[in-house]
Amino acid sequence: MSTVELPRDGVELGLPDTPPAPDELLKLVARTFPGIAEDRLVDIQVVAAQLVGNAYRHARAPRRLRLRRGPGAELVRVEVEDASPSRFPVLGRLDTPAHGRGLLMVNRLAVNWGHQPRGDHKTVWAEVRLV
Repeated sequence: MSTVELPRDGVELGLPDTPPAPDELLKLVARTFPGIAEDRLVDIQVVAAQLVGNAYRHARAPRRLRLRRGPGAELVRVEVEDASPSRFPVLGRLDTPAHGRGLLMVNRLAVNWGHQPRGDHKTVWAEVRLV
């Protein structure tokens, strides 16, 4: 994964063709936001892992991950960009098998989430409260 530091306390990186190891992603989130309460950090890690995982399961490369603090530093915004602009995220259901529940977790942990198509790609994003 190639990393680019963002100005506002964050990071942006191109994701490799094969999914990164889960512990690599979790460590990246922890390094990006040192000093955050552990329960909030775990929420951000779960959201990032779900959005990145969905990009590998349901979308085409290239893929990018952005992690940054939102305005006022009360939120962390997780963004995953992919090259499948017409494949929009779909919220699963609890009465389905374990596969397909990732966005339910994102919906539960994030204060806001959504997607934004942009020409030949889209960004799926989620905001997690720090307090």
